[in-house]
Formats: sequence, structure tokens, C-alpha cells
Amino acid sequence: MEKPINRDADLLDDGESSNDQHPFGGMWTRIKLEALEKYLAAFNTALSKQSFTRIYIDAFAGTGRCDIKVDGANEAIDGSARIALAVTPSFHKFCFIELQSRKLAALNALCREYPSKSIEVIPRDANSALKDLCSQYQWKSERAVLFLDPFGMQVEWSTLEAIAKTGAIDVWYLFPYSALYRQAPKNADALDADKVASLTRVLGTDEWRQVFYVQNPQPDLFGDSNGDVRDTDHHQMLEFVSKRLKNLFPAVTGPKVLYQGGDAKNLSGPPLFALYFAATNPRPKAHGLATKIAKGILDTL
Repeated sequence: MEKPINRDADLLDDGESSNDQHPFGGMWTRIKLEALEKYLAAFNTALSKQSFTRIYIDAFAGTGRCDIKVDGANEAIDGSARIALAVTPSFHKFCFIELQSRKLAALNALCREYPSKSIEVIPRDANSALKDLCSQYQWKSERAVLFLDPFGMQVEWSTLEAIAKTGAIDVWYLFPYSALYRQAPKNADALDADKVASLTRVLGTDEWRQVFYVQNPQPDLFGDSNGDVRDTDHHQMLEFVSKRLKNLFPAVTGPKVLYQGGDAKNLSGPPLFALYFAATNPRPKAHGLATKIAKGILDTL
């Protein structure tokens, strides 16, 4: 495996250059947004002749714009919030969750560009806001698409559990793959309390410790145990994540692994993210159609 760049912030939270610009990174940004845009259009088309209220939820909404760098050139593109607002057929309601003040200002300005649309900007922590949204509706006459694009390991497993219980939300989850294998160092002695808590919070169990680590087969100079070492590579670690998600949601598609460099056909650099689609509807006909559409999209990227 190629050595990933050193700082999570470089990959997972690139900051802002202005009130309405949120620079991300590279080709992986384009790929995830293309998948989202295609699914939103397909979702609304499929439900357009039904009576459901269709809701779009963006848990880390950002500003609505972002800059990407591809082949050394900068390019400004629409972010997830703008993509959702422009999709046809339209959603009936939009919920944009964001905590940072400058991004909130940009989102509020974006709302004013669409005065005819029902948009709620929620200035809160995404985990608590999502749990409240999940309990706010009975989910009998509503259906939703949720975009989970966190800056690092921010999405709590308890939040995913609340989402799964609705039975009415389709989820695109950009899992922080590189953060996962950084938080789980090769030598268990480097596992501090923060890393342990982070991994358990995101994975929803402490079983990862037994799965990822074994006793070091090499004793120390005195013949005693030399502690635990990680004997799983990052592919096996991601398999653990996939199994956890498949045990929680009725249907899961992916992951589509996104890399630091290159494009979908010519991969280069370390893996950064794993793009999952999960359907919460327990009806086989419903989640079968949703995952068929999602898989078709991922296969073309």
C-alpha cells in the first residue's frame, strides 16, 4: 500500500477560501457528486407519480460550491446542495445541516436564490440533527435521500441506527476510508484513548480490536509478549465496515473506493474514501429497485 499523505485535514476537511467556496480535493469529489446527482434524478422520477413527500437531506451541506484540482488545474463546480436544488423532478423539501458559521451564511444566501422551494437550514451538529429528523416524521407519507459526506470520522453508528429504523431513507455514505486505517495503527501501543473511542463510535462496536489485532508473534528481548499488532490490511478493514453496514441496513451497494489521484478508470495514490449506498426500506421490491439503480450508477463511474 502506498503511504497516505500525513494529515487527515488535507484529505477530509480542506477548509474554505471564501463564504461561498469550499475547496475539496480532486477527482473523487467529481465522482461522488456525479453518483449523487444521477441518483437524485432517478429517485424523484421513480416516485413522481406517487403521493410521497420527497425530502433531500444533506448532513454536511457545506456552501453549495467547491473547488477541485484535476491534473494540476483548479475547477469550480456545484456542490451537493446546489445539485439537489437543481435536480428535476424536484424534491418537495430540502434539509441542509451545517455547523460552521461561514458555510451557514453561504447556505442562507443559496436559499434566497430559490425562493419557491421549501428549504430548511439547520445550524446544528449533524448527528443530533439527523436523529431528531428521523424521529420527527412517521415516515408513512415521506421518503428521503440522505447524503452523508463527513469531514473525517464524524458519523456515529448510533446515527446510522436511527436512520435505518425509519425504513424510508436512501443513504449515500462517503465513508472515511483513509481515516479508518490511520486511526488503527500497525502497533497497538499507538492506540490512544481518542483513537479507540473514535473507532468504536464510528463502527458501533469494540469488536474491531479483536478483528484487526493479534498478539505480536515476536517476543521482546526478555521473551515476554511484545504487545498486539494489526494483522489486517486496509482491504480487510473495509470488509469489516461493509459487513457492519450490511447487518444494519436491508440492502447495501458498494463500496466504490475513491483514490487520491487519477480517475475511476486509472487509479493512483492511496484510497481515501469508500462510497456506499444503503436502502432502509425493508420491502424487497423497494430496496431492490433502489439498489439496482445505485449499482448501475456506481458501475458506470
